[in-house]
Amino acid sequence: MNRRHIAVLTGKRGGYGAMKPMLRAIDTDPLLRLSLIVTDQHVNPRFGATATEIARDFRIAAAVDMEQADGSPVARARALGLCLNRMPDVLNELRPDILVLYGDRGEVLATAIAAIHLGIPIAHLQGGDLSGNVDELMRHAMTKLSHLHFPSTAESAERIRRMGEEEWRIHIAGDNHADPIVAGDYSDERTVRQRYGIAEGEKPIVVLQHPETTRRRDHYADMRAILEAVLERGRRTIVVYPCSDQGYDEIVRAIREIESRPGVSVHQNIDAPDFWGLLAIAGAMVGNSSAGLIETPYFRLPAINVGQRQLGRSHAENLIHCDADSRSVASALAEAMEDPGFRERVANCSRPFGDGLAWQRVVEVLRTVTLGADLLNKRMTY
Repeated sequence: MNRRHIAVLTGKRGGYGAMKPMLRAIDTDPLLRLSLIVTDQHVNPRFGATATEIARDFRIAAAVDMEQADGSPVARARALGLCLNRMPDVLNELRPDILVLYGDRGEVLATAIAAIHLGIPIAHLQGGDLSGNVDELMRHAMTKLSHLHFPSTAESAERIRRMGEEEWRIHIAGDNHADPIVAGDYSDERTVRQRYGIAEGEKPIVVLQHPETTRRRDHYADMRAILEAVLERGRRTIVVYPCSDQGYDEIVRAIREIESRPGVSVHQNIDAPDFWGLLAIAGAMVGNSSAGLIETPYFRLPAINVGQRQLGRSHAENLIHCDADSRSVASALAEAMEDPGFRERVANCSRPFGDGLAWQRVVEVLRTVTLGADLLNKRMTY
């Protein structure tokens, strides 16, 4: 019997780490065959060329270099155009039965456009979320291009219904980021402390700030303000490079100016197991990464969401919103780390993004859904 062929695209370190339980399940299922496609940050040396991390775990079926020249809007748009130009050949050669796409990134949308022209059904993870930024626009466009939906929450599922998607296509799964965390599939405390030079009992601050792409911002000034407030705390600080969105180079410039400061370590990339291991021992997370909203509740970790990149996104009670100026960030840090009432809320915060079994629900549908015209030919429900 022929195994059902599942292709999965990954372009960003966080999305790959979240999907690992699902990828393992597909790769080991006797009824399924996995083809993993890597692109964007995974093949870009500026972001650690993390395809090497992936190759330790899975065979890579194809790599698509988007050749992003810099952090300008024009360079990002050109890189996405190159992704769309190259992806049809990859998908046409692989010819998967289903293509799995994750989240809200531009490379995901470009790949979806290629897939629908080749008649390849798309399964989309993390649709229906509100997240602000240009990513939210691409996320909702992905919903209309996709044939199967695996939203993280009931609220996101309802938004997908309101977009006119048929009920049978929607399967509430939970967020895949919770899967490895709930399973404890991340680096233990001793390993993390040794690897990153963190003293016993020390609770570092983890900083991860991405560009905002729907309003004009001075990304360099924003990052300088964040780092100023964080470094005033005098704590061990772990700073991670941003994603490849337009404006990333200005954030990197601000990071480089403080990388020689005592107690600070700067990383182009941190493997997902180590990143979660760091969150498990951290004192707070600061920035606008979705990790601050989705992953930190599972570690009962205070998180400070800076700016409007994640505007409107669901979150737990461990989150503090603030503006991207040093005074606001400093005030938020003081509340996060010193306010007993807030610390108590964090210790008892909800975990709104699922029970850690999203991978299981997704794989079951991929294994059993009927392929053919009914899956491909979508109909609006109104």
